[in-house]
Amino acid sequence: MTSLVLIGCGAVAKQFYLPALRALAPLGELRVHALVDPSAAARAPLAAAFPAAHQHDDLAEVNAPPGALAVIATPPRFHLAQTLAAFDRGWHVLCEKPMAATAAECDRMLAAARAADRHLAVGLYKRFFPASLYLKNLCQHHQLGPLLHYDIAEGGPFRWPAATPSFFIKEQTPGGVLLDIGVHVLDLLLWWLGEPASLTYADDAMGGLETNARLALRHAGGATGALHFSRDWPTAQRYLFDFERGRIVWRVNRANTLELRLHGTPATLAATLQDPLTAAPQSTQPQAFIAQLRNLAAAIDGRAPLHVPGDEGARSLRLIETCYRQKKLLAQPWLSAAEQARAQTILDAPGLPPPPPPRATGAADAKPHVSR
Repeated sequence: MTSLVLIGCGAVAKQFYLPALRALAPLGELRVHALVDPSAAARAPLAAAFPAAHQHDDLAEVNAPPGALAVIATPPRFHLAQTLAAFDRGWHVLCEKPMAATAAECDRMLAAARAADRHLAVGLYKRFFPASLYLKNLCQHHQLGPLLHYDIAEGGPFRWPAATPSFFIKEQTPGGVLLDIGVHVLDLLLWWLGEPASLTYADDAMGGLETNARLALRHAGGATGALHFSRDWPTAQRYLFDFERGRIVWRVNRANTLELRLHGTPATLAATLQDPLTAAPQSTQPQAFIAQLRNLAAAIDGRAPLHVPGDEGARSLRLIETCYRQKKLLAQPWLSAAEQARAQTILDAPGLPPPPPPRATGAADAKPHVSR
């Protein structure tokens, strides 16, 4: 049984890891060894669920054995230091998305994983959705013909019960909605379609973090895509894919349902994906999150390959950095001419130097902070 160290006990730990780990407990694959967070109040709900787990303010205090699994669920600017500290202890790592604050930090994490001969996984659990896998097959094997165009809209008024304001502080999180919602979406697109041949990107950040973003992609096979992310405007919450012979609609976070409209037919099929042998519904969103943890436990034991290794997790962050480098100002017709000119001036000004990253020399330098 693999010991698990949960680093960061904020919203993602409470809403996702707590129920998943409680469901996994009877299987005997993972055991919660320690909860790490400087806030005792943040640790309390997880400590109540796992009373045998040790509680610590600081990662340096944890005495988990080599071969343990560290789940890093803190703001991204701490991921590098805490990942390196975990590898120094001989632990494997599952790092929540985004994998790090920058692609350069991802490279350091990947190099450390190779040097330590440890697994580095990234929490992109939507790859475990049956609907995601179904779409991957359609995109790559063309059962409905080649993909022509897709339109993705995700987000709305921000309601995540964040434990800290790090989502909105540029010195703590280098990107806004694109680095949040966009990480999952772009990871899936890269998994389904590979690297885009070209892109255009625009957002509404004027010296701060973007709340709305639009992205247009073109792929080598000719397919084009339009993406819209928002933290304040309601969106369609929908992935729409037009293939040569039909249209697929996938609703955000509906792990095992799809809608199909074949060209020339009078109606849309709304379907639940089922196991072909048992006719049982395939995994729901919570079950997909559990599958991610089980895959990592199996990889640690040598029973299965890692489904989302670190080099895959880094791809979406590299694409996001490309978007930020090529950024244009999103059209905002409600601004006056003077405001638009001022916004463009801010956009064109050289950026301020980034804040120094947390030191990353070992466990003692990797003091955890409350999860987002």
